[in-house]
Amino acid sequence: MTQKGKVAIVTGAAQGIGVEYAKGLSSMGMRIAVADINLEKAQAVADDIINSGGEAMAVAVDVSSKESTLEMAKVVREAFGAPVEVLINNAAIYHSMRMDPMSKVDIEYWRKVFSVNLDGALLCIQAVAPQMIEAGWGRIINQTSSSAYLGSGGHYGCSKMALIGLTQGFAKEFGPHGITVNAIAPGTIFTEATEVTVPEVIKDNVVKMQAIPRKGQPEDLVGMVKFLCSDEASWITAQTHLVDGGTAKRL
Repeated sequence: MTQKGKVAIVTGAAQGIGVEYAKGLSSMGMRIAVADINLEKAQAVADDIINSGGEAMAVAVDVSSKESTLEMAKVVREAFGAPVEVLINNAAIYHSMRMDPMSKVDIEYWRKVFSVNLDGALLCIQAVAPQMIEAGWGRIINQTSSSAYLGSGGHYGCSKMALIGLTQGFAKEFGPHGITVNAIAPGTIFTEATEVTVPEVIKDNVVKMQAIPRKGQPEDLVGMVKFLCSDEASWITAQTHLVDGGTAKRL
């Protein structure tokens, strides 16, 4: 599965899962825009890809800002001289996230979570969609979560469930243009953010719930991302793909 020369933006790619997504798409021959609010860390990831023989650049973006996402799309196109054809909406509020119960969550914090986890995906898609439509080809992948299915994610889970609806809506809208829109719902992935955010007792229970009882790693998600970006997945759209070690089981 190669997509040599195609331009991809991965948001939230300065750490955790986003780093592995960026490296995975680079291994397919794509040119990678490592997009993150932390430009210094994004540049380090881009440098690592370049040192491994790939093409990459770092770009600062606040996904909750329309102006910032439009500027990101413009800068990436100008830098690579080609339209953006792959977008991975990975950025989210997760690291050190507050675990307030829904009955007590502050409305301003609720809105902050949604402004990044949901609005951020909307704005990034709106920013790059004209380039994909021009190219007549595109792959959009939204990072949701298995917590959307489990009723245990509070405000975070709600934002990720809404992202599934966003995925389905855009898939219908963009299908005639040769653009697929899918979502990946990871289970608990043991990144630095998970180690900081999730209480130890919950982490232990999560692993025990899985059909495959081991800690999920960012690398476990990369195969699905690469497949959904390939030509082999050209008739797959509007779907949410659970990659969670068998946590969310359908009866």
